[in-house]
Amino acid sequence: MPAAKSSKPGKTGKAPSSPHGTAAWLAVVRAYNLCDAVMTARLAAIGLRVGEHEVLATIATTPGITQQALAARCFVAKSGVSMLLTQMEARGWVRRDSDGADARVRRLTLTDDGMAMAQKCLAVQAEMVTAMVAPATRDELDAVADVMGRVATTLEGMRAELKG
Repeated sequence: MPAAKSSKPGKTGKAPSSPHGTAAWLAVVRAYNLCDAVMTARLAAIGLRVGEHEVLATIATTPGITQQALAARCFVAKSGVSMLLTQMEARGWVRRDSDGADARVRRLTLTDDGMAMAQKCLAVQAEMVTAMVAPATRDELDAVADVMGRVATTLEGMRAELKG
């Protein structure tokens, strides 16, 4: 009778088919993709795209932010932020005002219509966050935040190595 195969590295000389943590990684990826799909659909129902939500939510919570700081905080390319701001300004949602201390700097604020749309998209975001954290305990959420913070630090280091 043949010997049973071991899934542990070293016993058979083969590495396991998946590294430790693959199931957790796949769960994070799946949750992210589902969140993105639901958020995209919910925002579309109120006439917004995800990038517009990012811009509106950031300006609403950080009035007077510069265009450069907005681009750094959003998950949108700098050129994409500029294009979005132009479109959103044309829709009457955003104002770009000169900074009194530096004429090159543009400070961003929302118009009344922009603030009304921001409140709608922030409500969608709050609904999503509430749904996503509902199945977890406070301790589990604290552990996820801690682990994902460390993961982000590791990935930032890897990205920095690639840049230079």
